[in-house]
Amino acid sequence: MEQPIRLYFLCIQNRCRSQIAEAFARHYGGEHVIAESAGLETGDIHPYTIEVMKEVGIDISSKNSKKIDMKTFMQSKVIIKLCEQVNEKCPIVPFAIKNVQWDIADPLTHMGRVEDVRVARDEIELKVIELLRGVGVPMLND
Repeated sequence: MEQPIRLYFLCIQNRCRSQIAEAFARHYGGEHVIAESAGLETGDIHPYTIEVMKEVGIDISSKNSKKIDMKTFMQSKVIIKLCEQVNEKCPIVPFAIKNVQWDIADPLTHMGRVEDVRVARDEIELKVIELLRGVGVPMLND
């Protein structure tokens, strides 16, 4: 088997969007990916994030919010930034690492509603599937 591709999903707080992206990458990529996520800051994973992922059969309730780890950053094949704020504040991605920018609005700002998190979840799922196909990852659960 080929080496799994290492993906690193980055967001501001690693409490919603990047957690969802990591979960979908693991779900669809299986053993063909090493998917991790982190934030510039940490905060508890939002209950809506856990709820909307359970709705699609993925349990992330045991996950924790993590800060960016430079060792993981430098070992990644693809860095995916899920918001403009991360793009502005994130370390520079070396040329050898594929740099992807998704500008997905934070569904938890301004008294976020669970419906907003569902919309973000569905958008992220489609982007993860497209990303995995684009880097040649065999798709599971598709």
